[in-house]
Amino acid sequence: MSGIRITPNTIHLAANADFDNYAYFEVYAGADTTAVINGESVTMGASSRIEIKVSSISGANVYVLGAPKNNFTGVSYSGTSNAPQLGGSAFLD
Repeated sequence: MSGIRITPNTIHLAANADFDNYAYFEVYAGADTTAVINGESVTMGASSRIEIKVSSISGANVYVLGAPKNNFTGVSYSGTSNAPQLGGSAFLD
């Protein structure tokens, strides 16, 4: 799979996820919980993380990590803190 590695710079509670303005590519559980990620129920332990392109999310104590979108790539690269990182932890297609 080819893609661009991105270092997340945004975290939102699942209930506050804004898929129009942000691209999310990691899920974090703040406590033992069950999250529904992209339509699939996933049991997560406290402080666990899943690297995946997130299209939909719900659950208590669940957070999504990502970056603001822009019109060209779907992810903002303005400034050095949002630049693609070779050692990043997630892929976006």
